[in-house]
Amino acid sequence: MCPPTHFDVSYAINPWMDVAVRVDRDLAQRQWETLAATLRQAGATVEVLDPQPDLPDLVFTANLGIVDGATFIPARMRHRERRPEAAHAERWFAARGHAIRRLGEGVVQEGAGDALAFGDTLVAGHRMRSQAAAYVELGRLLDAPMLLVELNDPRFYHVDIVFCPLDGRSAMFAPGAMHADSARMIAELVPDAIALTGDEAAAFCANAVAIGRTVVMAACTPRLERELRARGFEPVVVDVSEFLKAGGGPRCLTLALDVRLGRHDPANLADRYGAHNYHPLPVTVIDAQGSWVRDDRGRRYLDALSAYSALNFGHRHPKLVAAASEQLGRVTLTSRAFSNDQFGPFARDLAALCAKDRVLPMNTGAEAVETAIKAARRWGYEVRGVSPGKAMILVCDGNFHGRTTTIVSFSDDPLAREGFGPFTPGFRRVPFGDAAALERALCDEEDVVALLIEPVQGEAGVIIPPDGYLRAVRRLCSQHGVLLIADEIQSGLGRTGRTFACDHEDVVPDVYVLGKALGGGIVALSAVVADDDVLGVFGPGSHGSTFGGNPLACAVGRAVLDLLATGEPQANAAWIGARLRAGLDAAAPPAVSEIRSRGLWFGVDLAPGRGGARAACERLLRRGVLAKDTHERTIRLAPPLTISTEEADWLLQRVVGALGAAEPLRLAAAAEPPPHPASSAA
Repeated sequence: MCPPTHFDVSYAINPWMDVAVRVDRDLAQRQWETLAATLRQAGATVEVLDPQPDLPDLVFTANLGIVDGATFIPARMRHRERRPEAAHAERWFAARGHAIRRLGEGVVQEGAGDALAFGDTLVAGHRMRSQAAAYVELGRLLDAPMLLVELNDPRFYHVDIVFCPLDGRSAMFAPGAMHADSARMIAELVPDAIALTGDEAAAFCANAVAIGRTVVMAACTPRLERELRARGFEPVVVDVSEFLKAGGGPRCLTLALDVRLGRHDPANLADRYGAHNYHPLPVTVIDAQGSWVRDDRGRRYLDALSAYSALNFGHRHPKLVAAASEQLGRVTLTSRAFSNDQFGPFARDLAALCAKDRVLPMNTGAEAVETAIKAARRWGYEVRGVSPGKAMILVCDGNFHGRTTTIVSFSDDPLAREGFGPFTPGFRRVPFGDAAALERALCDEEDVVALLIEPVQGEAGVIIPPDGYLRAVRRLCSQHGVLLIADEIQSGLGRTGRTFACDHEDVVPDVYVLGKALGGGIVALSAVVADDDVLGVFGPGSHGSTFGGNPLACAVGRAVLDLLATGEPQANAAWIGARLRAGLDAAAPPAVSEIRSRGLWFGVDLAPGRGGARAACERLLRRGVLAKDTHERTIRLAPPLTISTEEADWLLQRVVGALGAAEPLRLAAAAEPPPHPASSAA
């Protein structure tokens, strides 16, 4: 954006401009500042271009050129009064590292004012200002498909006055302001198009800026507001009356810097070429440090998911990065066909942390669970004396241990199971948190070899068992001679304020299953940890993994264990977790029906009629927070264990705001995010 320091109507190049109409420059400045503040509040980062005294229309930055990632294509203006603007913009972009690619001298194309991306297509206006021929060359420079829109009304001289992309499915457009064939093609391109009336087009309703689900507009009729809200958008009207004197609205006053056209946009590429087994929130992360990430639009977010606890120590923890970097310079992989100098020390240190004899390394959590299942079955046959092929493993309702075929066989989640049968036998579910039900199952099934359990059920919504349940589980497993296997992949390594979630009841399982945070958010590393009588059932060739126990992963794992040995991550999780819980309880957001927490792990249930958890996570996204929904009504929060008090207070303010707390919390938190660690003097 460019401040309106020198804005004026000193010439007329469109039907809205009248040199006899006086511009109130002080009012224009206030309107511009309000627009910039509104965009920031919606989640945008606003960069400022210096105004120039001889360029009164420089304030309309949309026309300066086209941004495609790190490439800038300066505009070729039709009117001589505006031609110097592109050179000024070119210098600004070049100074910030953008590659400059230029259109030929003989064409006219007026930047993003006449070229708006919808998905992988550039919707391109021509006839009034830009030439159709320009898009042949522009298509070559951008390697993007074009949809040419022929404008037929001089009042609507740029495409951004008659077309506004909202998201990947929706857009506003004014069919009466363009050729009938162009209107038909836009209707075919946009799955959910909102057609504007002539009056709405004349009020510059389409000259709007969509930031997430917020649509910043010059005007919005009641009918259009209903249409937008029905699609989950929040229209916000700002007064830009001084700029309308020159024929410009919010979109004209902004040039989007986050555009990655079609084939170059990572999100579009992922959607086009990746299997659709995830439904990610609309954010593309490009770098991160500590508790914070930055997306490809330059916006910062506090990561309150931590990759499902894989990032317990934050992004790129310096000690973990140093360990990885050092090992990368030596050796990364040998396979277990040979020894390496990192596996032995790693196994020793992890065994000591768990107070067990042996470690069997794998890569992912699901692999570790599969390994534990195999160990329990062979233990049952060789140690307990169960008849071959009869070993039974008990699991809990609501469990989540992974998504391999064997694991989904004992899941009760339809999304995990449907279409993946036939299922693996040898499992029986019992209610989670019900010791009496477990005892009945142990009495009913004579061939039970193990109980596989999450001490806290994460995917189910951070479900915490009743006090004393884990102690009862330990007693019953010992009494009946079966293994207690604790899946601490998410709950372990400090997440709940103790090294293991089992520690809250002083319970020691027979088998620990670990993963996620064990790799420090840098490499995939998991492990099964148990005593000799359990892991001793494996002999050479009975189980293995090419990458399991690789020196790079073990070097990082050793650094993770060094961090845990200090006790600081666990203590910080307990302290900050209690602070966040107290703040949430005090705020009592009306949208919340229940909060469950242990350490820095929260399940926040939404009350009926308060919307879904996905929509709430999208609201948090707009407020600069990354969180994840589960089972439609639960929001999961799990920030890094290294989060500071200041960051936690900032997070709390955003969460209670997104959940509709009656009054803002009075905390000593800054109104803006704390400084990025990379720029902090500390």
